[in-house]
Amino acid sequence: MSDSTSNLTPSPETRLTSIRPGMGQTHLPPFVRRLMTNRLAVVSLIVVILLVLIATLGPAIYTASPITPDYKAINQVPTAEHLLGTDNLGRDTLARLIYGLRVSLIVAFYVELLNISLGATLGLLAGYFGGLLDVIVTRIADILFAFPGLLLAILVAATFGPAVTEQFGGIGRLLLVTGSLSLVSWPLMARLVRSQTLTLKEQEFVTAARSLGASDRRIMLTYILPNVAGIILVSSTLDIASVVVNEAVLSLLGLGIQPPDPSIGKMITDATPFLDANPLQVFFPSFALMLIVLGVSFVGDGLRDATDPQSLH
Repeated sequence: MSDSTSNLTPSPETRLTSIRPGMGQTHLPPFVRRLMTNRLAVVSLIVVILLVLIATLGPAIYTASPITPDYKAINQVPTAEHLLGTDNLGRDTLARLIYGLRVSLIVAFYVELLNISLGATLGLLAGYFGGLLDVIVTRIADILFAFPGLLLAILVAATFGPAVTEQFGGIGRLLLVTGSLSLVSWPLMARLVRSQTLTLKEQEFVTAARSLGASDRRIMLTYILPNVAGIILVSSTLDIASVVVNEAVLSLLGLGIQPPDPSIGKMITDATPFLDANPLQVFFPSFALMLIVLGVSFVGDGLRDATDPQSLH
């Protein structure tokens, strides 16, 4: 009897083996599990997180001044005192790169914040209500689409830049650059959300909610917005790369962040005339810009595939 009972009782090793394969898997959302299978997207996400941490915590750890020159170390190669060397005025490259990285990420964050709050909201309202509101939003988007995006941002920054900088200083210039870049970004977001909303509002679950007396506000926030959140997230992530590049171009043209405040584009501009003397001063900011653009782009591609399982087949 004891022998038969022992044969029916699973051993601890058997119980552990039966539990182990499924442990923790059911607690992750499906799109997270799909994202984790994309190694390139995961590595890129880690790189982006590291860049954000460097921009956030870097000034507290590396305390060198980004604007104070060291005239004894002009165009210096990396040393123990200046880990990435110095520029043509003797300013620490690593300190300037950290602050320039912060500027690029702040601009990208605020542009996407305005992009989502303006473009997604207008697209949702235009797609759901239609009529005159839809016509107005669509026509404004068409007008903005008629201008080359970067050219419009350059026009705004060049026209209002001096007055804003004189009145509000560096923070005003930063907000102007952010506003000019968001001005050319939100129409695409509005178009994407509007087209998705037009499809969703005709679905049976929305019709059922409306027949049960749900208000328009409740339908948009509870039934439609969660279904367009994926496309908003993916579009915003992919747009960050172009925002960072456009901010760098504005700084390259002298229309972005003004001296002595550093930015990645401005660092490349200032170091280009001294390329023969110290090519590393062009390489480091260019490499940082490349990491941001590629990292965010690969994360956006991974999120797109994760939120659309059909793209994996």
